[in-house]
Amino acid sequence: MGIDVHKRHINVAVMSEHVVLGQNHVEIRDVDAYMVRLKKKYPDRRLRAAYEAGFSGFALYHQLESLGIETIVVNAADVPTTDKERTTKSDRADSLKICHALKCGQLRKIWVPPDELSGDRDLVRYRLVLRQHLAKTKTRIKMFLYKQGVQIPPELESSHWTKAFQAWLKEQTMTTASSQTTLMLMLEELQHADQVYKKHLRRINELALTQRYSHNVDLLYTIPGIGRLTAITILTELGPIARFAKADQLASYVGLIPMQHQSGSSDRNMPIQRRAHQELRTLLVQCSWMAIKGSNHFNMVYEHKRKNKTSQVAIIAVARRLLNTIYAVLKKSQPFMESGTN
Repeated sequence: MGIDVHKRHINVAVMSEHVVLGQNHVEIRDVDAYMVRLKKKYPDRRLRAAYEAGFSGFALYHQLESLGIETIVVNAADVPTTDKERTTKSDRADSLKICHALKCGQLRKIWVPPDELSGDRDLVRYRLVLRQHLAKTKTRIKMFLYKQGVQIPPELESSHWTKAFQAWLKEQTMTTASSQTTLMLMLEELQHADQVYKKHLRRINELALTQRYSHNVDLLYTIPGIGRLTAITILTELGPIARFAKADQLASYVGLIPMQHQSGSSDRNMPIQRRAHQELRTLLVQCSWMAIKGSNHFNMVYEHKRKNKTSQVAIIAVARRLLNTIYAVLKKSQPFMESGTN
């Protein structure tokens, strides 16, 4: 089966070895009943299904597996697609394309995290949402002040909201009662957003102290540039390190390997691949800037690359070394040693 997933329905294409047995539009609420009917219709057949990863996560995967249907989730970029399929896209065509690729063994499944890990990942990821909301709330307040003609004193003008600045904010008087009410409501929203963000950070710290994470968090904390919050983020995003057979496989997953163009006698390396785990790659680059300041080991990597490359290329090299170090530390279950033995 090839399945094209939508918010309220799925499109299912069913094939045997040689022919299309049917294509159906199925409402989400009717998926269980449809699959049960399909199993009864083909009792002697091995039912397999595939669908593209996306907004729906892995709920459908678990639903189908619970019904005894062998299911894989695939990256949309890995599904073979003809030029005609790109230009004449339809739900029926998409489900049939996935079905045909599954039948021909052309699909590579992605790893599906256990429910508990998936929940932990959701918790940690939500921090970015709350942080962005907090930042946007602060920006709205400043823009409101500018609109009202209120000038922030130079000594209080900073990207960091100090207690002195917040106290100054509460003392401001607007020109109209409605404007004053607006400012007060904005400050209340800011206070609430800050409280929720801090509460969320406490929950993440509690998660990092649980038995399933505490040991590996402590290990990653020994690596320069990596704090405990970064450590729990890495662990929830990667899952068990054993699923990566080697460091290069992990680097490919994160997106820290160069693209390669090989043709005849020409073989040239190109910039790092576009396909990546964007959040992890960005996080590792940020950590790398801190690592080169706090570690001779990583600083040497950076300075060596900077001799012939730009600082951007050099920091990517440090990020790759940092990722290799993370892999070694978790794989060996040993802390980082500045001597570079990892």
